[in-house]
Amino acid sequence: MKSFLKSVVKFFLYTLTMLLFLGFIALALYLGSIYFSVRGDFNKIVNVKMLPLPTKVYSADGKLIAKFGLQNRIPVRLSQISPWMRYAILAAEDARFYEHGAIDLVGIARALFVDIVKGKIVQGGSTITQQLVKNIYLTPSRTIKRKLKEIILAYRLEKELSKDKILELYLNTVYFGDGAWGVEAAARTYFDTHAKDLTIAQSALLAGLVAAPSYYNPYKHPQRARKRTIYVLKRMYENHFINLKQFQQAMNAKIYLKKPSKNLFGLIIAPYFTDYIRTWLINHFGEEVVYKSGLKVYTTLNSKLQRYAFIAVKTGILSIKKKYDGLQSALIAMNPKNGYVEALVGGFDYAKSQFNRALQAERQPGSAFKPIIYLTALTEGYLPDDTIADRPIVFRFNGKEWRPQNYERVFHGTVTLMYALVHSVNVATINLLNAVGIGNVIRMAHQLGIKEKIPHNLSIALGSLSVKPIEMVRAYASFDNYGLLPKPIFITKIVNKYGKVIYQTKPELKRVFDSVDGYILTGMLKNVILYGTGRAARVIKRPLAGKTGTTNNYRDAWFIGYSPDLVCGVWVGYDDNRMIFRGATGARAALPIWIRFMSQALKDRPIKTFPIPQGITPEILKMLNRKPESPKDLQNTQPTIQQLYENAIN
Repeated sequence: MKSFLKSVVKFFLYTLTMLLFLGFIALALYLGSIYFSVRGDFNKIVNVKMLPLPTKVYSADGKLIAKFGLQNRIPVRLSQISPWMRYAILAAEDARFYEHGAIDLVGIARALFVDIVKGKIVQGGSTITQQLVKNIYLTPSRTIKRKLKEIILAYRLEKELSKDKILELYLNTVYFGDGAWGVEAAARTYFDTHAKDLTIAQSALLAGLVAAPSYYNPYKHPQRARKRTIYVLKRMYENHFINLKQFQQAMNAKIYLKKPSKNLFGLIIAPYFTDYIRTWLINHFGEEVVYKSGLKVYTTLNSKLQRYAFIAVKTGILSIKKKYDGLQSALIAMNPKNGYVEALVGGFDYAKSQFNRALQAERQPGSAFKPIIYLTALTEGYLPDDTIADRPIVFRFNGKEWRPQNYERVFHGTVTLMYALVHSVNVATINLLNAVGIGNVIRMAHQLGIKEKIPHNLSIALGSLSVKPIEMVRAYASFDNYGLLPKPIFITKIVNKYGKVIYQTKPELKRVFDSVDGYILTGMLKNVILYGTGRAARVIKRPLAGKTGTTNNYRDAWFIGYSPDLVCGVWVGYDDNRMIFRGATGARAALPIWIRFMSQALKDRPIKTFPIPQGITPEILKMLNRKPESPKDLQNTQPTIQQLYENAIN
């Protein structure tokens, strides 16, 4: 029996020993696997370039106009950080940082004692090294494996990095609130200064934010922020980081905060433009790349022209409606030679409506569409002095009648094409549309970049189709280029954080009609400004061409025009298509905005004339350079649509 018991005990002890041994081996393997699994995490922590960085967007003239990112961060070296900031963060978070290892057992014991005495959590026991791991180690789970990884990483950091390097990494990763990650971003956000220039008082305020950035936010909770700042200053004095005189001066120092930004990531200078850029980037590269990889995006925006555009739209709309009540506007300025979009306004107030009317709204262009009809006629051999009928007509289709009218309710008998376009004569243009063919005009519109479906009927002579402002501006850019249609370009180049160009675009120009026809059309549109509906623009005193546009019931007002090297389109209207006001023509509602913008945009540029291409004869120049003939001196040489209609049914 004793022998049996001994055997059982021996077997039990052997089994227990083996289990303990195997358990120890398993634990060692488990810890080893965790240790080796954090290699990538260690590299992530020690390499500040691997931290999430926002995408920065620049204007063509080198100004930073937007930041897109989950973390607004500007990495700096420890030598670029004020010593007062270093002392303040140590005093607030880990005064014995340079004395202990990865874990501060004394600090943990002291914090636990204080928390017990106070009856609540007042102090934390985590070292700066531990906090650094937590700041960058983005896994939110609270598992044992996670905690073991943190401890291993903390010890490894202390073993392989100097204390100064750990502190540098910490100050570049900690969150200070208000969208600022890292001390340099915080210094700029709160004080509009650099980390190297922070004072003792400023440093104490920033260091105090780390514990609870929202709770101590100086903009929202100034009293709490003040109390926390005083606490940090006292800790700095108690730990001999500052002397008594410095402490007293800092306590009495006035801290001036930078005016808070309404938008953390910079959609301020050109919100509609930069919002389009953000959407484009996400569609092409994905959110992960856009918000974390530190791209640099170089755009076509001219910050000076953008400011002129912003002021022109604001002033123009407010002058129409003294009390703003929802009236909207869009403005696009494009360099016709390369398609660069140099200014863009998509609405009256981005904060109230992010809908980009310049790129997304589909509106009726009214008479602004007429140049496409006249261009089609020119390509088929018509000349400015050719005539077209302008008499009362009636269309009868499916038991209904349509009696198109001219704006002035006056008919001119017979007019030249030049006169009809310059004075925007509706009925004559309808006759011309019928003569050249609706299908031909629709094909021309599509060749000019208009993508929307165009109805196959005569009402398009009055601009009854729907079109986006960007498309109309692009079409007019081809007029300016005498037949070369540019591709609209918003981004010229994208560079990744390593300096490698990952995207680049070059101007694309496509020949869509002959340069002679382009010059003749431009000459006709020059006369719109000299003698016609756009004559208010003569105040700019430069060679200009353009066309007004007004839709039925005054729902849309347009003016699109150009100089030899800049084309600009302006639209005004309500999103719900109600009337702007009675008599709100393109000349009254949109043209003043265009004039205000173009007069500023061109003021510092040399005066240029529209060049004369080969193929232009003296006879054509004579047609373009004289004032459009009075209709009373003309005779009818073209049948009216009513006559064509009656001939067809007889």
